[in-house]
Formats: sequence, C-alpha cells, structure tokens
Amino acid sequence: MVQLERNLLMDLEDAGSRAQFLIRERDPQCTGTFDALMADADVKIVTTGIQVPQMDSLMERWIQTCGAELLDRPLI
Repeated sequence: MVQLERNLLMDLEDAGSRAQFLIRERDPQCTGTFDALMADADVKIVTTGIQVPQMDSLMERWIQTCGAELLDRPLI
C-alpha cells in the first residue's frame, strides 16, 4: 500500500499536479506509514465516517453524474 502511495505521489509530481486532500476509508491496510507519507507531501487525510457503508456508492454515482452532465458537452 505504501509503495502504491509513493508511485501516486511521483506520478502527480511528474504531471505538475498536487493533491490537497485524500478521502479514505478506515481500512487497516492504511498504516501509520501511509499517513506519514501523506503528511510529508502536505496532503490532508479525511477518513470516512464509521457507520457510512453507502458512502462509496453515493460518491461513485455523484462522480458518474458529473461526468455525464459536465464533461460530455463539447467545448468550443
């Protein structure tokens, strides 16, 4: 998990982009090392609520709607 995070941070740096927030679940795979690397990169970690199992599906639906409504329009 930590290696994936390092790769993500390097890819963002290569693209000239920067993440400000990371929304993640309360998963035991995300260790203290994971949080420390994000803190070193000045990324604020926001954890999901404890009793919010439907949050993932709601956010996926919201992102899909934004893509369909905003990005499918031709830009002139």
